[in-house]
Amino acid sequence: MIWQSFTTRRALTAEPVDFRWGSSGATSERRHAPLVVREPETAWWQAQVRSMVTVAEIGEYDAACHREDLMARLARLAEDDELLVVFGSDGRSAPQGLVAELRHRLPRHGVVAVAVRNGEKRLLRHAAAVERLLDGGGLPVVITPAIGLHEVTAGIASYLRADRVLRVLRSTSGADLCLVWQRGTEASLS
Repeated sequence: MIWQSFTTRRALTAEPVDFRWGSSGATSERRHAPLVVREPETAWWQAQVRSMVTVAEIGEYDAACHREDLMARLARLAEDDELLVVFGSDGRSAPQGLVAELRHRLPRHGVVAVAVRNGEKRLLRHAAAVERLLDGGGLPVVITPAIGLHEVTAGIASYLRADRVLRVLRSTSGADLCLVWQRGTEASLS
């Protein structure tokens, strides 16, 4: 009989149960309400701390001018956000130098170069690979021909649902990354 009480379950919507206690004979009813599972509200999701996905678009000429300022800015961004660098280049040595410099400045990040040609099917395949790298904590550097830099940046940023896209702004005093596009109004440029 003991095993029956452990294995027999009442449904959560069963009839109320009477409990009698004490000498006064007071009666209490306990009703079993059905279990209700509620999805968290949108505000709850927005309140959760999450890192931003930032896409930085850099051309070969931009990386050559004021290289030190640009690398310092990228290193600061990579420490705070999930960073993806899209580098437009027609040469072979410039991307290797950029990747090596980022690896030197960010030894705890897995900086990985990914060569991407423009084309919708190829771009989606490469965007999925870049997403896996970001999810794994890596810092992908997408290398593409300079002629398709903007299209590849827009395609990958859209696929990843990036929070913001930055581009190099050069001046006589140095180079900085300026905001080109930002999702929502909560994010701010650090």
